[in-house]
This record gives sequence, structure tokens and C-alpha cells, in this order.
Amino acid sequence: MDKILTKKIQIQINDYFSAPTFLSKPEVRAMKEIVLGILKSKSVFVNQIASSLREPLKLKDVTKRLSAQYLKDDYADNIMNYHLSNTQSCVTNESFILMDGTDISKKHAKFMEGLEFVKNGDTGTVGLGYNVLNINAINRHKEITPLYSKAYSYEMGALSSNNEIKSAVKQVDKHLQGKGCWIFDRGADNDILKTFFFTQCSRCIIRLKRNTKLLYKNELLTVSQIANRIKYITTQSVTKIKKDKPVVKSYDLSAVKVHYSSKGKSMPLWLVVSRDQNHGGLCYLLVKNNTNCAIEVAQWAFKGYGLRWKIEEYHRHIKQEYKLEDIQIKTFTGLQSMLVLLTVAMHIIYRKIKSIHIDILLDAGYNYLNKHQIRELTNFIYYKVSRIVSILLMPTRSRYKTQTKPPPLEQKQLNLGFN
Repeated sequence: MDKILTKKIQIQINDYFSAPTFLSKPEVRAMKEIVLGILKSKSVFVNQIASSLREPLKLKDVTKRLSAQYLKDDYADNIMNYHLSNTQSCVTNESFILMDGTDISKKHAKFMEGLEFVKNGDTGTVGLGYNVLNINAINRHKEITPLYSKAYSYEMGALSSNNEIKSAVKQVDKHLQGKGCWIFDRGADNDILKTFFFTQCSRCIIRLKRNTKLLYKNELLTVSQIANRIKYITTQSVTKIKKDKPVVKSYDLSAVKVHYSSKGKSMPLWLVVSRDQNHGGLCYLLVKNNTNCAIEVAQWAFKGYGLRWKIEEYHRHIKQEYKLEDIQIKTFTGLQSMLVLLTVAMHIIYRKIKSIHIDILLDAGYNYLNKHQIRELTNFIYYKVSRIVSILLMPTRSRYKTQTKPPPLEQKQLNLGFN
């Protein structure tokens, strides 16, 4: 059964790289080899990636061939455009587009290009590293599609985080053509980004800080003051897993029409407020949606923002399972290329082989289901899937040439039946 699963995974990998592209053959070959090496080695170390390819060449020669491609100045942008073109069909109007920032901490690095002081999200300390923007899409079935990943550094010419965020949204939205609803955390609660998002995006949800002011019934109030004046119109319950046990939590929801003013223009929007029935905690969401029904807007925004945590799990996955923070590439260009190629590898794990996830977990012959319970097949299963895929692909090698046309018939076969 493991050989059958390996073959199915290889078919999906080859299908991804068979799409038409403007990239040269060496560039496509390097992209496929690095992505396969990431999946096999579960690492972003170039030496480990090259070693996992099992080629009958010296390791330094394989590494040199790969670096000749991914160190090109435009390689990351070309791969990103290829990836977005391939994945745009995975995003529908019902999908949610999750955008969030993370960090790559390099406490002991000295010679990596573009290092600057960043805040470590895990420890809260400040040290050397990079800021990274990630964008994922998630549909109503909670299927994740990694779309975009890019590091930015003020040492390497980045003007501001706002400019980097706007550039990323424009690049992705250009391929998605307005599909999906964008989800942003409180980091987007500033005048520059709110004006941009509500102008650029057809639908979006932004979590607000409690002191943000909006126009409500011709009166400028903070969202916390507005929350004291509104009535809750519906209740929503969600099930969360805490310490391996399901916990049901209920929230009261309300949605009211407000106006957000910027540069002399007033935008009609929705303010959705959720209240935890147990602790009374409030969450404020500013929503752009064409729906006129308050209950529908409240339920839709609550569901969409509730999925935002999936991108946090994605960050933890690539850091722990693929050792992202241990990356050792001196050039900033090489770092960008490796981030994009890691995104491609994660797309194969998360979406391309989605149909065989259960088969991989149950039939591959590797027992990673510790508790033997159903929820182990429905929660965040990608750690287990990554490990088994690495084992299944380890004995395989990359195919350099693909036969796209049937071989020509021999002359004797052509003449058969005509003599």
C-alpha cells in the first residue's frame, strides 16, 4: 500500500509542475527538485535538500546546480507568479483569505544579509531576524491553500510594513480577481491600511481596537461605546479543543451599520460585535459586505474571523516541522526564493494531496495516531501527514524529462494490415 500512496503523491507533484510556464527548463527543474527535497528532508537547509535527492553526483555539485537558479534576482517573483496562477482555481467567492505576519528569529546569525531587529512572537523578546508576510486561503470545508510568503527588511530597502502589506495584497488579488473575503487582525487597524483595504478589496473583515472611532447614528464614538448601545440579535456556538477535550463556547452577536471616514470620504460598513457568554470578552469586527441582513452579516463575519487562527497553526507547523528558523542562506534573494519554494511544498501537503490524507494516515503502515480517536483525523493533521509523506518519498528520485507525446510507431506497425 505504501508504494501505491507514493505513486499517488508523485502524480500530484508532477501534475503541479506540468502547468504551462514562461520559466526556463533549468528553472523548472530546480524548482521541482528543491520542493521535492523539502518534502523529503523536512528542512530548508540547502545541503539537506540536495542530499535527499539521492543523485549520483557530489553533494557540492548538486548544491551548486540548485543555487545557480534560486539565487537569481527574479527567481522568487517568477515562482510566486507561477504558484499564484496555479492556485487561483482553488479560491472561490466563498473562500476567506487570511493574511498575517510572523518572524524568523536568527539570534546567533552574523553574516546573513538584511538582518534587523524584530520581535520574537513566541518569547516576546527583540533580536535579530526577519519579518515575514504569509497569505493563505481557506474554504468552507476548512481546506487550506498556501498562497504567498515574503520576507521584508528595512535594511534591504523596505519603506514600511504598510507598503509591504499593500504590495502583497495587490499581487495576490491580481491573480484572484476579487474572489474571497480578506481577514486581517488588529495590526491592520490604522487609517492607511483600512482605507486601502476597503477601497481595494471587494469584501474584508478587520478586527478593531476598542478605542477606534466610527460614525454611528451621526455621532462619532469609539467601538466600545457603540457596543454599550447595541442589542445582541443572535447566538453562535463553537467547539474548541483544549487539552485534548472538546469545549463548547457560546457567543452573543450583533451587527449595526456604521460609517468610516477617511480623506473626506465616508464609507458605509458594518460593525460586528461578539461577546463571550462566559467571560464577557468583546471582539470588534469592521466588515465590508453587500449583504443587508444584520444576522447574516454577524454570522458570516464571526465564522470568517474564527478561521483566522488557522494561519497561526500554519506558522507553527512550518517552523517546527520544517525548521524554518534554522535556515542558513547568506543572501536575502536566496531567502526569498526558499520562502516561496516552501510555500509551494506546503501547497502540495495541504491541498494537492488532500484527497489521500486519510489513506496516508491509516494505510501507509506508520502509526502516528496516538490516541486512536476520530478527532485525530479531523483536527490539524498536517504534522502527521508531513512526516509520513517524507518517509514515503525518501526512496524516490526526481524525473527530469516527461514524455508528453506517445512514441512514434515503427514503420512495420504502420504497414501492418496494408500489404
